[in-house]
Amino acid sequence: MTAHERQRGVAEAAAARAELYDTLSQLKDRLNYAQRIDDAVADAKVRIGEQKRRNPLGFAVGVAGVAATAGLVVWGAASAIAKRLR
Repeated sequence: MTAHERQRGVAEAAAARAELYDTLSQLKDRLNYAQRIDDAVADAKVRIGEQKRRNPLGFAVGVAGVAATAGLVVWGAASAIAKRLR
C-alpha cells in the first residue's frame, strides 16, 4: 500500500464518518419526540401570543368559545355518568 493510497483511504473514511454523523444527527432530531413536542408547544405559544396581540377581541371570543365547548363536554359526560349510576 502506497502513501497515496493510504491518504486516500483515510480521506474516504473521514468522509464516511462525517456522513454517518450527519445521518445520526438527523435521526436523533426526527426520533426525539419529547423535543419535537416541546418545540411544537413553544411554537403554539408564540402563535397564540401573536394572535392575542393582533386581535384581542377575537382572541377573547375564541377563548370563551373553547371554554364553553369544554364545559358542555364535561357537563354532558357528567350527566351521562350520573344517569348510569342511578
